[in-house]
Amino acid sequence: MPNDEEEQERLDLMHHLFLLSYDGELYHAPLPKTIGRALDIGCGTGIWVMDFADMHPEAKVIGTDLSAIQSGYVPQNVHFEVDDAEEDWQYSQPFDYIHIRGMGGAIANWQRLLQQAFDNLVPGGWVELVEFDAWASTDDNSLPESSAYYQFQTLLGKASELFGKPVNVAKYFRKFVETAGFTNIGEDNRKVPLSPWPTTRKERNLGNYMQMAMSESLEPYALALFTKMLNWDNIMIQALLAGARNDLKNMDYHIYTTW
Repeated sequence: MPNDEEEQERLDLMHHLFLLSYDGELYHAPLPKTIGRALDIGCGTGIWVMDFADMHPEAKVIGTDLSAIQSGYVPQNVHFEVDDAEEDWQYSQPFDYIHIRGMGGAIANWQRLLQQAFDNLVPGGWVELVEFDAWASTDDNSLPESSAYYQFQTLLGKASELFGKPVNVAKYFRKFVETAGFTNIGEDNRKVPLSPWPTTRKERNLGNYMQMAMSESLEPYALALFTKMLNWDNIMIQALLAGARNDLKNMDYHIYTTW
């Protein structure tokens, strides 16, 4: 089981991967130059919050998470709170922008979360959702269903559904935001290799980082879910994860996810 420091390093690596995938951009919403209030749900280590606050020194930026793992040294316009976003929101003022990234598997009721986001935005405000499919796809059917990685992702999806917080939710986001009342909805879907199998330098570099991140993320994703929901013991889990890590090193498997 990873310790707090390892988990912080993993979260910061994922932040780096999002930046690589989106050409260094922290966000894609067409925000005005001047922003009053911004909220980051599930802020993790707070690295996105602090980068955003540096870009928008005029804004008050709030980051919330279930764990207080953020730095104690923050810009003056940043405030971190320990909070459960699935509880009733208690903000006294609305936000110009709400950012929600990498929360698949952490939210039970996405529709309610996005309804609360809608209700806590100023008129004309923006919500931005960034998520990756917890599923390795291929365009050439090169990942066998008998492979350890295919079995891992299938079982992970099943276990997260049983737990009530599914990991593969990105495909439903458009329906969620439409139901909440949002308009002017845009999408930017990008394929991201899970290992350095592509031929272009940029994609190979991204694949190298993704391979590292996924290898480190398999156990945090699987351990509790497989134990509690599937009644697996640790020996069974570690054997499957070892096989999945080997599959991430197999360049014959042209696997990618979609962000």
